[in-house]
Amino acid sequence: MLKPTRYPIRNPTTMMIRCLSPVFMAVLLPSLMLSSALAEQSHSDKGKEIVGKIKASLYLGSDAAPEKWAEKYALVEKEVTGQLRGIKQMRFQHYRKLGADIQPVFRSYENWLAPLKPSEEILLSFESRGRSGDGGLRLDLEFWQHRRKIMQMNPVLHADKPLLILGPRWRGCSLIIAIELID
Repeated sequence: MLKPTRYPIRNPTTMMIRCLSPVFMAVLLPSLMLSSALAEQSHSDKGKEIVGKIKASLYLGSDAAPEKWAEKYALVEKEVTGQLRGIKQMRFQHYRKLGADIQPVFRSYENWLAPLKPSEEILLSFESRGRSGDGGLRLDLEFWQHRRKIMQMNPVLHADKPLLILGPRWRGCSLIIAIELID
């Protein structure tokens, strides 16, 4: 004959819940609270507000016939060619478009444009300095080549008015950077 035990047999599920309850309280609950606090903070971060978009296009200009490596790049549209030839220092016989990149402009964060993706040989960094009185966007703009800062300026960009920069010599040609505000 079996003797009754002093302690009744408990449900294994109930035992597991009682054992894991302190672990949940000590580990999982603080993690959930932290993630919700971080999510709330990211919603209230005014610096991540997008205040515009910028497009950077990279062109090569040369009076000599393009070399073999340049043939893989597209010819520049006639409208852009006309704009470039309208500036004395940018008048060349041949133009090639190397690439372009479009990035949002955040209110308070530094942003990067890489018009030669995936290469990081030529980069532009920019940070918003707010709107100008005439509706333009003021920027801190830096041009980087081979991880060295080549140029720094503080332009005011306007929609449909690209900023054209005659850059340094590159592969026997002149670099031309067109930066425009896209609203």
